[in-house]
Amino acid sequence: MENEKRLVEIMADMLIKQDEMIDELKGANKRLEHLDTQIVDVKSELIKLNLQTSENTRAILKLANEVENIADLNERVTKLEKVVYK
Repeated sequence: MENEKRLVEIMADMLIKQDEMIDELKGANKRLEHLDTQIVDVKSELIKLNLQTSENTRAILKLANEVENIADLNERVTKLEKVVYK
């Protein structure tokens, strides 16, 4: 009889602990879902940043090409002046 009462007490305690564990798992699942949403947001922002970086790189290369043309301009004008002012 004593053992039966003790078993009932232990089982009641186990149910309480199990309920607490279920609540903790539900909270953990909610936090994980929130993190998943944040990860998706970060990924989309990274994609946008990568696209912007590509556009900027292309613009910089185009500008570098124009600067190169300007650097060659002095030499070209000098040649033209030699021909024109002979």
